[in-house]
Amino acid sequence: MLNTSDSILLRRCAQRQEADVYALVLSAKGIGSTIVADPRGFSLLVEPKDAIQASYELTAYDTENQRPPQRRLVQKLAPPNLGLLLAYWLALVFFFGASARRTFSVDWLATGAAQTGLIRAGEWWRVVTALFLHGDGAHLLNNLAFGAIFILLLSQVLGPGMTALSVLLAGALGNALNAMVRMPDHNSIGASTAVFGAVGLLAAIRQDWRSGHAFRTLRDWAPLAGGVMLLAFLGFSEGRTDILAHVFGFLAGIGLGAVLVWKERSWLADRALQWKAALATVALIAASWGLALAVAGLEP
Repeated sequence: MLNTSDSILLRRCAQRQEADVYALVLSAKGIGSTIVADPRGFSLLVEPKDAIQASYELTAYDTENQRPPQRRLVQKLAPPNLGLLLAYWLALVFFFGASARRTFSVDWLATGAAQTGLIRAGEWWRVVTALFLHGDGAHLLNNLAFGAIFILLLSQVLGPGMTALSVLLAGALGNALNAMVRMPDHNSIGASTAVFGAVGLLAAIRQDWRSGHAFRTLRDWAPLAGGVMLLAFLGFSEGRTDILAHVFGFLAGIGLGAVLVWKERSWLADRALQWKAALATVALIAASWGLALAVAGLEP
């Protein structure tokens, strides 16, 4: 039993249970203490010689067990943006028709495909133009259908302009990464790299990267695990599927999504930003195809 007249007040707790926990922590470190009830709650007292060590131990305990407040911005979801979906469909159908009909006598597949050797030689625009080309109707329909799902979901969080720019950048970055590891004669086309970029974006945005407790529980892993499962289910099909391009698109989406979450802002509320992002998307597509057609010897 401590002599309360000479003891040091270390903590004052509103509940007896809280004081008991602190006393137990000190006891585990070989430090004696006593709890005294007073009008303001319960006081935890220690001997003067133990005060410094006891204070250190309780501070360490509080630091280890106190979960920091969530910093992630909580925002309401917007309705799915059908205008963005229509633009996505029209772009893919337009380039598919132009390629099938050889519009302007252009071999669109040769002009815009992500040909590894040419990308490494400096034709960077191919990582963008390849996203709009498809080999056949089935290839196109798959990307129209699956792309619609993830683009609509993303538009509810990022808004139409930011969704368009983010998905395009994720797809382009995925193609660029794919070109870094493929043989020089490798060719890749299709929007699926961008579609899996959208899957990665969704997985990353769902994960609170700034909470300080990411990946400590199974629940923390759920968003990324779901994205990986979708990648495995949709992106590893047999045939001419470029699996590595899908994987790189997914990883690029995760990286971009992590940056967007880290910025911690309401993208939906900034209409000016949405327009700027939409214009940047159109400009990047136009510049890429303009360069592709110019190199092919045609006026864009």
